Amino acid sequence: MKTLLWMTSLFFFSLLFSTDDVHARSIYVADRQEITKRTGPSTDHRIVKMLPSGTLLTVLEEGDGWLRVRDGEGSSGWVLQRFTTSELPARLQLERLQQEHENLREASGGALGRIAELEATTRQLENTLSETAQNYAALEQEHAALLTEAAHVVELRQRHDTTTVQLEQVQTRVQELSSENEQLRASERLRWFLFGGGVVFTAWFFGFLTGRMQRKRRSGLQY
Repeated sequence: MKTLLWMTSLFFFSLLFSTDDVHARSIYVADRQEITKRTGPSTDHRIVKMLPSGTLLTVLEEGDGWLRVRDGEGSSGWVLQRFTTSELPARLQLERLQQEHENLREASGGALGRIAELEATTRQLENTLSETAQNYAALEQEHAALLTEAAHVVELRQRHDTTTVQLEQVQTRVQELSSENEQLRASERLRWFLFGGGVVFTAWFFGFLTGRMQRKRRSGLQY
């Protein structure tokens, strides 16, 4: 029986709170240092809690300048409506702005650090790019020099080949001239040999004729 009564009471309380939540709206304690939360809608009722400025409250009921509210801890009571506001109190707005400012400052500090890091990286890349450009220019000059040298090498190779061919031709011609010269020398020696032999034979022949004629004359003189 007690269990049934307890469950029934719990059911009605839940309905009561759920009905309050359907029509609930949020308010704040206004810009005062503290206000009182009482057990009923008058200053004659007992104070159950002190609420600091900026406390978020949920309105459950209104009546005669008083509001029945529930705080964040789930405790309900009555407060004077004139000490509440539907706008965020200036103190909380200031705190929120200060927090946002701090967050932005921290974020901007991180961003500034990142910007400085990126600028340093950019300068390093620019230096690297400048060095790379200088190295590229030097390589271009070396490449041009190598091309010029290669052209000279090709020209020298062609001249060498041409000179080699010409030298072979000259050597062949020299051999031909040497052979011709040797033949001419042999022919000249033969000619001189024949000429010399002819002279000797002629002299001998004239001597022979002269001697014979002399002998004939001598023989004619004896008769």
